[in-house]
Amino acid sequence: MSTAIPVRMLNEIQYCERLFYLMHVQGLFEHNADTIEGTFQHQKSESRLRIKQNVPDDLWGEAPRSLYLGDEELNITGRLDALLVENNKWAPLEWKHSSSPTPSKPFIVNDYQLDPTAWPNDQIQICAQGLLLRKNGYPSDFGYLYYRGNKKKIKVEFTDNLVRLTLDYIQLAKELTKKEIPKPLKDSNKCFRCSLNYICLPDETNYLTGSATQVRRIVPERPDGGVLYVSEHGTKLGKSGDCLTITKPSRDTQTIPIKDLIHVTVMGNVQCSTQLIHTLMASGITVSYLSSHGKLIGITQPLTTKNIRLRQKQFIQFQHPEISLRLARWVVHSKLSNQRTLLRRNGKPGDQVLKELALLKEKALVATDIETLRGLEGRAGRLYFESFPTMLKSPVVDGVSLMNGRNRRPPKDPVNALLSLGYTLLVRDFMVACINVGMDPLFGFYHRSEPGRPSLALDLMEAFRPVIVDSVVIRVMNTLEIQPDDFYWSSENCQLKQQPKKRFFAAYERRMHDTVTHPLFQYKINYRRTLDLEVRLLARFLEGELSEYRPFMIR
Repeated sequence: MSTAIPVRMLNEIQYCERLFYLMHVQGLFEHNADTIEGTFQHQKSESRLRIKQNVPDDLWGEAPRSLYLGDEELNITGRLDALLVENNKWAPLEWKHSSSPTPSKPFIVNDYQLDPTAWPNDQIQICAQGLLLRKNGYPSDFGYLYYRGNKKKIKVEFTDNLVRLTLDYIQLAKELTKKEIPKPLKDSNKCFRCSLNYICLPDETNYLTGSATQVRRIVPERPDGGVLYVSEHGTKLGKSGDCLTITKPSRDTQTIPIKDLIHVTVMGNVQCSTQLIHTLMASGITVSYLSSHGKLIGITQPLTTKNIRLRQKQFIQFQHPEISLRLARWVVHSKLSNQRTLLRRNGKPGDQVLKELALLKEKALVATDIETLRGLEGRAGRLYFESFPTMLKSPVVDGVSLMNGRNRRPPKDPVNALLSLGYTLLVRDFMVACINVGMDPLFGFYHRSEPGRPSLALDLMEAFRPVIVDSVVIRVMNTLEIQPDDFYWSSENCQLKQQPKKRFFAAYERRMHDTVTHPLFQYKINYRRTLDLEVRLLARFLEGELSEYRPFMIR
């Protein structure tokens, strides 16, 4: 028997087959305000519901608040949130956040006529629950839908038409699990309220495939939560109720609602309780660990259950030389283009530097192999970092240069110390984005695969190094938000002090929240959302929906 289909997925498949595929086949799901509110209301309603009436002696002494059932023949499973018993008939009860339709004429779905007082996808879901009750020996001829939007309770009779339609959708669900992802809807209003609209990318996919000529403003501009940084040594993180607690060495305690977080970064000697880790993993919130010097040590993530089919395609296609070279060409081209644009806007590089960078980025598009591409990138990097000090208002302080080319491991000057720390944060963010999409951040197409190296995250971040990290470094140095005295500085090493480090984290997050007009889709989107969008567009390429992947380029 194939994997059983949850009855709630039958609601999704009638609403949108692509939504069903993303949730059930690829295992992708993200909460939005509606789903969080719906979960809370479900729990609240269940805690109130205990019905004791007309219950047959051979069944429970009272109707349970919820019940989990399955059937091998139907190949479906379901958690029934609540049950009523009326005249010895068991009736599933389902709450919906939306409003019920305004009754007019009956709904016609696949030539079946349905009741006009409840939405077809909701009727199918509640009917499937009734079928599960029947298969498990409990008579069920009707169920109830309660729509909170207009506070209406609708009785749904399990008519022959509704039962046949439900069985048809169960069969359709079985078939879709064996196929490629369905095409996105075109110009559908369903997309605006869908919790997976920024995962599905309906208009973006249609636009890039030529099926649409414009992109609607569907994808949310920003993620709902934020990133928490904890870097004070001796701090302890724990859990209290639905909140994360931060207890400092001074015993001062702060609390942050877990629902407001998308990621937690701990740096140095900071402890996290097991209870907190369990809760964060259950909520899909990753935790990254940095050393006191800013080196990324690792990331704690939930089990990698998402999108195994995409990872299979990633492993196969990234080993194909032609595909890897095509992707790498565009990555290097975009990186060099963004470096040149940043220099042109903020610095005073020589004309020859700009001309050579322009030539190198075009050569990248016709490079015949990866090694040639790396050589072009290396030459461009030397030109770029030699000109980097021209973007600083005061590149020399008290006769000492704040930057002497690009150096690292360890960095030897303030600018390189900030660049290295910023690149660590950026690779962390791309690792998290890859994990959220279901890709393996360690297996890439351009950077060499080595144990412990997040090659794919490094590949994807190349185009964003100048746009995000270099831009932040220029800003904090030119505004004196961070000054030369904020570093521990010797001839062999340069490291940012503790309090200035917090200011740099804040500046980095401000940049991630800056909005930009997306060069392809022409809508406003912040940089953190853009990172997620980049990974999903690469996934669409691997899945065969898009013929090319074009990394982000500023103008």
